[in-house]
Amino acid sequence: MIKDEVLALCELTNDLLYHKIPKEKLIYYIEESLKIGRLVAKSYKGKEIQKLYEEHKIEVEYIKESQKKYGVSFRAQVEMDKKHTKVILYEGSIRELTQNSGYEVRKPISYEKALSIHLAHEFFHYLEYSKEEFVSDKLEAVEMMKLPFFTRKAQINRCSEIAAHAFAKELLCLQELPNIYDYYYLINSGKMKKSDFDEMITRFEVLLN
Repeated sequence: MIKDEVLALCELTNDLLYHKIPKEKLIYYIEESLKIGRLVAKSYKGKEIQKLYEEHKIEVEYIKESQKKYGVSFRAQVEMDKKHTKVILYEGSIRELTQNSGYEVRKPISYEKALSIHLAHEFFHYLEYSKEEFVSDKLEAVEMMKLPFFTRKAQINRCSEIAAHAFAKELLCLQELPNIYDYYYLINSGKMKKSDFDEMITRFEVLLN
């Protein structure tokens, strides 16, 4: 199994400001984001994600066709304002993920499990929005520009994604952060070489030690 910290780094590298994060601060953003997601999940431990959607009056819309933009397939999308929240799930994309979610000795996940993962992920973002407590705002900003009388800083937005992965893992009792299935999908669909994936994981393990 791949450690949470390594999979969290996989997510963090997708942030537009990743190159601005000092190497010695990587573990700070990773550990704090994971901690927040786990702590929030403990408040809902033992509850089914579908029940949580009912309790919070979150609408779920299922669309059979895959949603693509700029060649990227979307599996879930959330629409939120102060009065109403709707999560849109694209069944075609999610089924495609499940069909390509097995890796080596790991069996593919079920369609129902994939749905629960996406619902849990979006529920965490709903909690952030409804409480106006965004993970990135809780953590230190990184320096974008430093002048003698002015310092420009910005937040690391991918920290919210790491926390959402940790929330889903804790709530659903998963073995690994669920973004692992994105990489299994890429490998099995021929969009990423297995050797490149293995090399990336090894490199990130070394980087965090």
